[in-house]
Amino acid sequence: MVGKDNILNVLIQTEEKEKRFFAAWKRGVDLLGRHLFGPKTPATAQHKDDLRPVRTRIEKEIVSMSGGEEQFISAMVSFYNPDWGEDLARKIDCQKSVCGLTYNLDHEQAEILAELMVNYQGWPES
Repeated sequence: MVGKDNILNVLIQTEEKEKRFFAAWKRGVDLLGRHLFGPKTPATAQHKDDLRPVRTRIEKEIVSMSGGEEQFISAMVSFYNPDWGEDLARKIDCQKSVCGLTYNLDHEQAEILAELMVNYQGWPES
């Protein structure tokens, strides 16, 4: 039987993971450009769903991004929508793997993705 303390611990961990994911997500949004996410800004967002990737803007701008930026946006998008992230990765010049998408990232981008990975709990479909 699971004790009440264990259940409370899981709930606290879940809440903490959500906070950490959201903080890392906002850092990624700031790094890539607030105009690529919405409907809110990192300063006004209360939840990750306030900073969803905007498909039309990203699809238009990815062609002019550097290799590291396009890999980073593809990885970020994959947390929101894995199929779309995979489609973006197919369009760019990189190995189609976690290592391939992260190989050319700078330290800050890699840190953000690592924080997103360890704290990811899914993204509800809207």
